[in-house]
Amino acid sequence: MASDRFVYRLRRSDRARRARLTVTCEGEIVVVLPRRMPDAEADRLVRQHATWLDRHVSRISGQQELLAARPPLGEGRSLEVAGEPCRISEVDGAATRPMRGHVERVPGGLLVRLGHDGRTTPELLEGWLRSRAREVISERSAARVPELAVRPGRISIRDQSSRWASASSSGALSFSWRLLLAPPFVLDAVVVHELAHLRIRGHTPVFWALVEQHAPRTREARRWLRKHASEVRAALD
Repeated sequence: MASDRFVYRLRRSDRARRARLTVTCEGEIVVVLPRRMPDAEADRLVRQHATWLDRHVSRISGQQELLAARPPLGEGRSLEVAGEPCRISEVDGAATRPMRGHVERVPGGLLVRLGHDGRTTPELLEGWLRSRAREVISERSAARVPELAVRPGRISIRDQSSRWASASSSGALSFSWRLLLAPPFVLDAVVVHELAHLRIRGHTPVFWALVEQHAPRTREARRWLRKHASEVRAALD
C-alpha cells in the first residue's frame, strides 16, 4: 500500500489493541492494525510519522549501502568477534589433500580452509562462531550468577530472528550466537538481562533497576543493538 511518498505493508493482527508502525532491518515500512480498524488509520499513521520514517528509512538505506560495499566474505572482510577485530581469509584446503573444511585462528584473523565436505565459507564460519559463542556466553553467565543470586538451567545457542535472547520460567536460557559479534559490554548487558529474568519475570521498574545495577551500560547496549541489528544479522551474507 502507499501513502504520499511512502510504500508500506499493512498487516492485521487479532492480538493488536492499537495501530503500530515499524521499520524492519531491511527498510520495509510495516503498519500493524487491529482486525476491525479501518485501513484509513494506516495512512493516517504513516503521514503523522513522516519525519520519523524519513530519518529511519534513510539511516537503514545508508547501512545497506555500507553492507553492499564490504569485501566478499573470505576475501578480507573483517568481523569483530568477542571484541577482537578479525580479518576473514579463505583458502582451498582441498587442493592439497582430502580434508574437511574448518576454521582456525591466525594472527589478526580467522582462516577458513575449504575441504571436500562441500560446506561454504559462511557455513563453516557460522559453525565456528556458534561454538565460540557457547564458550563465551557460558563463561560470562557463570561469572554473573553469584552476584545475581540465581540458578540458571541449560544454556542454548540459537539464531533467533525476532530477539537476541530469552529466559524460560524453568530457568533455561537461550542466546543468539550473533551476540558474539557485538562489543563485550553489549553481550554482558544481554546476559545480565536474562539472568535478572530468573528473579523478576516482567519488565517492571524493579526489573530494570536490577539490570542497570549489574550492567550500568544497559541503555547504551540497547541503542547499539537497535543501530547495528542489520549489520550483525548480515555479517555472513
